[in-house]
Amino acid sequence: MFANAASYLLLAAAALHPVLAGVYITSPVDSTAATGGQVIEVKWADDGKTPTVASVGPCSIDIYTGSVNNQIKLQNLAASVDVSKASSISATIDPSIGQDDSHYFVRFTSLNLKDAKNPQYPYEAFSAMFTISSMSGKFNATTLAAIDAAASSNATLPVSGATADSSNSTTGTVKSSTATNGTKSSSSSSASSTSAKSGALPQLAAPATLALALVGAASYFVL
Repeated sequence: MFANAASYLLLAAAALHPVLAGVYITSPVDSTAATGGQVIEVKWADDGKTPTVASVGPCSIDIYTGSVNNQIKLQNLAASVDVSKASSISATIDPSIGQDDSHYFVRFTSLNLKDAKNPQYPYEAFSAMFTISSMSGKFNATTLAAIDAAASSNATLPVSGATADSSNSTTGTVKSSTATNGTKSSSSSSASSTSAKSGALPQLAAPATLALALVGAASYFVL
């Protein structure tokens, strides 16, 4: 009976974590302290699961901020890099894209591969959120609201190698920001390769509910 309870608890724990597959981002990580105006190195590897990096192919690599529902593009680091033929890139962080903050992340967006269950979205992979300092820009109200939403929400990015086999996507509008002559300009477009919420971003509420239910079942069997 105790063995059954332990099995339920293991299932509950597993339900809280989406399966990672494809591009596994090894840098930046949550302890990275990058500096505006200096070079950042982005590194990745194949995690050995489907899809392979060969399937992912060429990707746009960009710095973002925001939340699961509103990812805001700040700077393109590489327009098209075949992740099966390279394992790192280096680029200089434009200090005008934002302010000193710990809610930056790198997003890989495949130029060819679509999400397996939601083909209206591209395959995407995400780094952990990390800090950039010595920045000269300022976030606008929309960006700050998205960051606040990320801080207060239980839904998090599937860090370091998002799976293309995730579900629960919604269409929406993405606000992307780019630095132009030291100022920030914003634009909006319908869901596309920079979708506000993609098929690669699972909602964690349902797994969490399942986990609680399983823990409850485990407690019942222990009693």
